[in-house]
Amino acid sequence: MENTNYKKIGLAVFSILMILCNGQQNSQNKAKQSSGKINRQGSAHSAANKTTYIAHVNAMSPYELYLDDILIDFYYGDNMSNTTELNPYLLGNGKHTLKIRFLPKKDSPDTMVQPKDIIFNETARWHIYFSKIVPDKGDPLGYSNEIDYAKSELKIQAPPEKVAFWEQTWEVDVKDLPYHVTGWSESQDLKKTDKDVLQKEVVAYFSNIKDLLNSGKIDEYLKLRTKEDEELDVVTYTTPEDSKIDYQNNKEKMLKLCPGNMQPIDHYEMKIYGNGKLVTLVIPDGKFRNWTALISKTPKGRTTSWGILLHKPKGSSTFEIIRK
Repeated sequence: MENTNYKKIGLAVFSILMILCNGQQNSQNKAKQSSGKINRQGSAHSAANKTTYIAHVNAMSPYELYLDDILIDFYYGDNMSNTTELNPYLLGNGKHTLKIRFLPKKDSPDTMVQPKDIIFNETARWHIYFSKIVPDKGDPLGYSNEIDYAKSELKIQAPPEKVAFWEQTWEVDVKDLPYHVTGWSESQDLKKTDKDVLQKEVVAYFSNIKDLLNSGKIDEYLKLRTKEDEELDVVTYTTPEDSKIDYQNNKEKMLKLCPGNMQPIDHYEMKIYGNGKLVTLVIPDGKFRNWTALISKTPKGRTTSWGILLHKPKGSSTFEIIRK
């Protein structure tokens, strides 16, 4: 099974350090300038600072992680240590909101979150870290700077009593990014659209994408992701050469997995994120909960979710893919 919704950064040593610190074992890993023409080469090469912000979660409870009202990571098992790259969802410097939502454990007898599900004792508590790195492929760690774990920890408190779910929110200061992209910052507020009308439009867009992928028209689909890819190249400091390689690799993977294998879009829930600016369809329950409803399944049973987040630019009557 694969979930391609969220772009993560594989910091193996960082994860190991966190596991040792908290006595937890690592579990499975889930799956451009703003206006005018984007100078990707300039952004990738001339920026002396290639700061990448990350969030690392250690938890033995199911959780969902949100950045600026966008679901960027989730895990519904009982043991996870995972690092998520934030840059794909950071449009620029400034104050941003990071939120974690803890959910009831699978074996909860009353489907409630107990205080001990968040902090069992002082030596067995869950952690979340917000930090920044400078990626360096030549370094064994994968990044070149030292991380101050004490200063990067966001303090988690246990609920005073059992609750249906438990949320904590932090305002984090992002100030070292060398870029600014438009993303969905100037998009229409979709919450102002009639919900039934909006859902009909979103389902129609998803159905069109499903038909393109099912018929093997991968290039046509990838053209719809041009704006997304351009911005992701900027925020992840991807060179034009590497971008071409990524494009070809994605195309080959989709040609292998999608034609003839796309599943019906018949079990979904519409979710609006980004304070009304983003929308998608997700699977609402089961083992594929919160996977994007654009699913392929090969005859051998390989299941893949092709994540897309849509926005509608101001003045436009059509959606545009802006993130995974």
